This record gives sequence, C-alpha cells and structure tokens, in this order.
Amino acid sequence: MINTHVGITPKYRGVHGGYWALVEKNIKCFGTTVHLVDSGIDTGCIIAQKAIQISRRDNFSTYPLLQVIEGLECLDVAIKQAEEKKITITENTLDSNLFFHPTITKYLFHRLINHVK
Repeated sequence: MINTHVGITPKYRGVHGGYWALVEKNIKCFGTTVHLVDSGIDTGCIIAQKAIQISRRDNFSTYPLLQVIEGLECLDVAIKQAEEKKITITENTLDSNLFFHPTITKYLFHRLINHVK
C-alpha cells in the first residue's frame, strides 16, 4: 500500500507537516510525500516527494489544499512506477519527528509572534 502525506517525511510526520515546517522556519520542507505504508506513522520508504512554495495569501486552511494538489502529482508518479513494477525507493536522511494538531494557544502564539498563518 502507498500513502500520500501532507508533509515532508520523515522530518514532518503526523498532521499539518507543512504548517510545522513553517513554524520551524524550514520553508524548503513545506511539501508532500508519497510513501510505502509500514507499521509506523508516516515512516515508510519514500517513493516521491515535492517541496511547495506558498504565497503570502496562503494560511492554515490552504496549506493542506496545496499539498494535496502536489500530492496527486506524486501519487501519479508512484502509480506509474507500480504499474511498471519499478518502484524507486528514496532514503531520506532528515531527522524523524512526529507532530500533532496545534492547540489554539500554540496556533495564536505562532500566528502573532512568528507570523505563521
């Protein structure tokens, strides 16, 4: 099985990977990943990954939409590889971190102090 994840794994596993990348000022890791499913949370081997640029108009509500759109392109790559029985696995040497939903106070803090919408 394969999964589309709205974050760059393994650095931003869990939920709202793009948001947490912005909170950490790691803009190059705002993106999406298609990976094999294993027993962990977003820990499977990477098939395709894509970084995404955001605009000043984007926010917490639009981040996942941007990621899903790009994720569909990555998914297309993965499906074609599977059909040809030539799945290319990429190892990513980034640290592995698991993230959860920000609380309302954390969201407001990062919005007001770090200007992450």
